[in-house]
Amino acid sequence: MLSSALLSPLGGCGVPYGTGSRVTLSEAPPSAQSTPSEGIMRALTCMRDSHVLNRIRFGIAVHSDGTGKSSFGYEGATGSFLPQGTAAIWASEAVIRAGGLSMNYYELNTERALRQFGGSSLDTALATQQQTRVPNFIISTAFTALDFIGGPSMDVRAAGIGPYYNVRGASLEVSAEMYRPGDRMTMAISSLNRQVFYRDAGVGVARFFGKGKGELVTGTIGFTDQQRLQEATRDVIALAVADVLASMPIVPDDCRQMVENLKAVQKVKATEDRPQERSSASAHGNRRDAPPAAPAPQNPPAQGAVTGVVTDPGKSRRNQN
Repeated sequence: MLSSALLSPLGGCGVPYGTGSRVTLSEAPPSAQSTPSEGIMRALTCMRDSHVLNRIRFGIAVHSDGTGKSSFGYEGATGSFLPQGTAAIWASEAVIRAGGLSMNYYELNTERALRQFGGSSLDTALATQQQTRVPNFIISTAFTALDFIGGPSMDVRAAGIGPYYNVRGASLEVSAEMYRPGDRMTMAISSLNRQVFYRDAGVGVARFFGKGKGELVTGTIGFTDQQRLQEATRDVIALAVADVLASMPIVPDDCRQMVENLKAVQKVKATEDRPQERSSASAHGNRRDAPPAAPAPQNPPAQGAVTGVVTDPGKSRRNQN
């Protein structure tokens, strides 16, 4: 009896728990490649095909969760509503899909172990490689807000029978910042939000059927549709990274306009630092990485990335002439 009780939870995995008995589950769906949505992929591919970012190195910083929201009160809860540091991989993927060179600055434990156990010679060699290939830019991303929002709710019964309908949701905000190492000049900031909804609809009954006192029949037939909150974060991170990349003057106007169109479709409110342009002509002419009177912070990174080093503003202007 005791062995049967211990083995019964394993029966759902197809493990024999008796004399030849086996519990069989339905076949799991096959694995599929996961990518950002089609529109974001087109914008990133446009940048990649232009080859303007091919020699620019982007260091990807640790992704942070600044929402302060945690969850422990339901089955499967992991303590956090949102992905944590691993979300930086999505930012790195967006840079690679745009044709840039992505440098991992968010997973440092492995390299620390190599330096610790590899001896002073390996430590020196790794440090030299890092010093000779410094990122031209750093991209950091963060979840800045997570709010749970309400929606319409209806439950109407006539003679004990009627429909019900409920909608709830969450609003997630993500920010991405691109800055230049050394002087730490902020080049671009993007702040986007994404809403995820949960819907519940059906028909309920609670009435007596039959003659006389009849029989009380109660029950509901319903359907729930919940969008995936954690997977939805992938799109908004990828779009935020595409937005800061599109702020670079060397990015073609048509690629930049794709990003602007995606933001307009999602009705995203632009940040105060980077007001959203609505036409392709103004999108290129009024970039806001630096004040209009001092465009120098934009030009040096573009020149530095092409030559493989971060050049000073004066030298960049001379190279352009």
